[in-house]
Amino acid sequence: MELRETTRLIISQVEKVTGIPVHVAEERSLKTLAVVRMAREGAPAHVIAFNPTANMAPDYHISCECGFMLRLYACPLEARRKFVATPQGRREVETMLKGPNSVVVKMRLPASMQNQLRDQLFDGLMLQLRSMAIGMRVDRWLRRDYPDLNTLQEASARKQMQDNSQALGPEVQQMAPEKIYRANVAMNGAFASFWSGILGDGRFVAPYKATKHWSLSARLLEIESQIPDNPTEDFRLVDEWARECGLTGWYAWEPYE
Repeated sequence: MELRETTRLIISQVEKVTGIPVHVAEERSLKTLAVVRMAREGAPAHVIAFNPTANMAPDYHISCECGFMLRLYACPLEARRKFVATPQGRREVETMLKGPNSVVVKMRLPASMQNQLRDQLFDGLMLQLRSMAIGMRVDRWLRRDYPDLNTLQEASARKQMQDNSQALGPEVQQMAPEKIYRANVAMNGAFASFWSGILGDGRFVAPYKATKHWSLSARLLEIESQIPDNPTEDFRLVDEWARECGLTGWYAWEPYE
């Protein structure tokens, strides 16, 4: 694997700031394009894993993960926090799926499939909440300071918006509980609006403006613009998005050790 000089430079920044080596590895079993496992409890290195089956160079996604780490370490040690999903949120999703009007109940899905759907919906929404708003700030930084990655960045954004738009289909709307669907579509709409502005292409955001959830998308963007782009504010940014989406209590911030 041959990474771009820009990517190697960003990795070296992480190593300098954290004082810990960064190891990059292929991982074909990943359900996402890339993930970072930060060194904790004496681990010798941060590990950034990427899925090589994504059919694009991994430099942008690796650099994104580095951006999240740099923002975390820009906070004083006592202010660093780790996002942890709570059992309360998972239980709420399970209760929604077992409601009398739930499509899952009407379809008489076995318990194992219900649990699988519960975890898929909950884990996906928590990942979206944790990463999407802060990710906009990481993307601005990469676009401003590392234009060498712009082409890969834009290709990834277009692919993500295309994938996100599948949630607008009637089959997804029928399957997902209203609260989860509303939050997911609203955050996707905010992401589409963010990137439509950068790309100068309104086609991506137009379908969201036609939904009843667009006002929430606009509110999420307003929150992001009002909270200072300072890494110490990232936790408040996520909390404000969670409050607007009705997801408060579905996660907690634990001290980063």
